[in-house]
Order: sequence, then structure tokens, then C-alpha cells
Amino acid sequence: MEAIKNFLRQFTQTTPFVLSNTMIVIPYLLFMHLIDPRMSVTVLPFVLFYTFRVTGIFLIRGLYRSIDQYTLLMVALLVGGIGSFLTLMGTLNFTFYLFGSLFLGVSAAWLPPANTSVNLFEKSKGFQSMSSRRYLVALIVLLPLFFGTMIALPLQAVIVPSIVTLYFVCAYHTVKHYPHYEMDFKELTKHVFSFSELTWFILFFIALFLLRSGRLLFDESMLNGAIILFSGIFMFAVVIVHQVKDRWKLPLWQNALTFLNGMLGNFIFLFGAFYVAVYKGAASQGLYLFLPYLLGVIGSLVLAGKVRRSFKNDLMVQLIGLTVGLLLLSVRVLFPLAIFVLTFFQKGTSSWLNRLYYQTESIDKQQRITAKYSTSNKGSITHQFILMFLMLIALQIKDLPDKDIFLLRSLHTTDILATMDIVKFASIIILLVSIGLIGRIGKHAFDH
Repeated sequence: MEAIKNFLRQFTQTTPFVLSNTMIVIPYLLFMHLIDPRMSVTVLPFVLFYTFRVTGIFLIRGLYRSIDQYTLLMVALLVGGIGSFLTLMGTLNFTFYLFGSLFLGVSAAWLPPANTSVNLFEKSKGFQSMSSRRYLVALIVLLPLFFGTMIALPLQAVIVPSIVTLYFVCAYHTVKHYPHYEMDFKELTKHVFSFSELTWFILFFIALFLLRSGRLLFDESMLNGAIILFSGIFMFAVVIVHQVKDRWKLPLWQNALTFLNGMLGNFIFLFGAFYVAVYKGAASQGLYLFLPYLLGVIGSLVLAGKVRRSFKNDLMVQLIGLTVGLLLLSVRVLFPLAIFVLTFFQKGTSSWLNRLYYQTESIDKQQRITAKYSTSNKGSITHQFILMFLMLIALQIKDLPDKDIFLLRSLHTTDILATMDIVKFASIIILLVSIGLIGRIGKHAFDH
């Protein structure tokens, strides 16, 4: 009986870790599976979730000036719990999916940086929220979610939100008993938003909403509007970067690697989902994408530090690992292995960057982790549009109509398969060149 109680206690204690690492994945797959080409409204939960998940970080940077990390973590868990419960209610009335996806998107944006900040602080005080044994328990916690995503609708729409809701309840209970924090909402209404970050949020939100909606609703005018808006944002960002680069508080290689890490994260899951859907069918995404992704996440947390310490140059081992993952991805039959390796080093790099940012005294302490996630998400958004450009160009190369970009998940012709390979190799080349440039810029960063 005591062994069962101990296991259940550890089961509950791993749920914050599990949620912070799967909230990008689970709702993404669920809402994608809900899409019915015959009913345009079914794309909205996916669009709302994805857009808020990617852009919500820009609100955090403003909110972090008035909310303690722990309070924000509790808010993210509460919002996520509400979102998962509303998603469960969506099986009764589709309107609930709209609100559920919005709440889950916000939670997915806020939970990882808040949880990382709290864990780093707790670790500095001698409290370890995760251990090697708990990582093994986390794998068991992940199993119901994995098998849930493999089940066909409509049963999936009941089981997955039910499990996620339970995990949010467990996570809230666990975090509430962390020893060095006390929740405090009194500053919540004071100076909540930062104007500059709110501006980025609004611009990126509109661009991404148009892009995702246009592609899923088969609307070329929305897609073109999104691309034009993003081009304007990109040119504006180039001007801003040129003006402020001399005042950066971090070395160029660190900013560039953080940006690239966001691009890689988007590449792994967004392109990976497309690629598997085209080659194996959407039903195979759990096995060929979700499983190696989760194994890569767990493996990274357990072993990435040991791998990094076995080399003299911390930066170069990250870049070499990412290069190996991308090269493996060029071989179609090695796709699951490539996703595992790429995720292993992408997550390892992310954790390493978290520590670097957390130790950067030139950045306000409560802004360090969110600064990292903000830069990373800008890379993710940029890759989203690069991927769309590549798809349009690849379709033209194969003399296919541009409208086929809206139908990629349901087309399995030889030309479409060749189109996806063109996009894959072009993306790999772009990412490899970026890795090479970062390696050149930062080659002396760890000579000491």
C-alpha cells in the first residue's frame, strides 16, 4: 500500500513537467484531427490554439513586470485546466472548442517559461522538482496521452481532454505545495502590459491568424494578406535590429542560437506533422512523430547535460548534434530516428540556453527566461512563413496549382510527395547554413 501511495505521489509530482513539455503537442494534434474540410468553422479551434500559443509569450514579457513567476505559473495551470475542460465540453457543443482552444493556447504560451523560471529558482534553493527516477515515472504519465492520440474520433475528443484536465488538477496541487513561493495577485492590475511587447503580440497574432486561417479555409486572399503583413513586420524588425544591436545585452551568437532554436522547434513539429500526414496519413502522426518527439524530450533531460560535459566546447557540441539530426532527416526511412535526435539536441540546447539566460545579470531577473522564450518564438514564427514560401515555390517547380497548398494533408500523389521532399531539403539547407554561421560567430565564445 505504501508503494502505491509513493507511486501516485510521484505520478502527481511529474504532471507540471509533463504538461509544460506536451501542451505544444497534444492540443495541436487534437484540434488538427477535428478539422473537417466540409465545415469551415472546424478550423477555428486549431487556428486559435496555434496563434495564441505562439504569440502569447509577448504578453508574458509585459505581464512579468507585475506578476511573480510562481503566480504566473499558477495562472497558466488554472487557464489550462479551464481550457481542457471546455475542450471536453466541445463534444456536446462545438462552441466550447473555440473557448477551450483559446485558453489552451494561452496556457501553452505561459506554462513553459513560468515553469522553467520556478524550477531554476527552486533548484537554486536546493529543491529538485524532477529527478532521474521521476523522469521514468513521467514516461508512464505520458503513456495515456500517447495512446489517447492514437484513438480515432470521436472517442479521442473525450479521452484526451479528460486526461489533460486531470493532469492540470494534479499539477496545480503539486505546484501549490512548492516550498519557496506564495501566490500573490495584488500586483495583477498594475502596469500589466508593455506597449512594445503588446505591439509585437498584435502584429504577429494578426499575421499568424490570417496565415493559418487562409491555409485551412482555402482562402488565397487571406494567405496573401498574411504574407504581405509578415514581410512588412520582417522589414520593420530588420530596421529595429540595426538600430539597437549595439545595445544588446547578450552576444550575437546567443541571440542567433535562441532564434534558430525556435525555428528548429517549429520545423520539427509543424513540418513533421505535414510530412507524416502526406507520407503515412494523419493517423500515423502519433507513432511516427509524437512518440520519437517525447522520447527525445525525456532523453534530453536525462542525458543531454552528460553529453555536453563530455566535450570541451559547449556551443559546438550543440551545433554538431543539431547538424547530425538534420542530416538524418534527409533519409526518409530514418524519419523517426531523425526526429528523436533533432528533438534531443533542440531540447538540450533550449535547456542550456535557459541556464545561460538565467545567469545573465545584465537582464532583469524576472525577465531572463521570458526574454529567451520571446526570441525563440520569433524564430518559430519566422520559420512558419519561410515554410509557407518554400511550399509555394515547390508547387511552382512541380507545375502544381498554388491551391494545392491548402490540400497537402489529403493529397498523396507522386508530385505532392516530391513537393514535400523539396521543401524538406530546402529547409534542411537553410537550417544547416544558419548553424554554420552561428558556429563561425561563436567559435571563440568558450575558448576559456
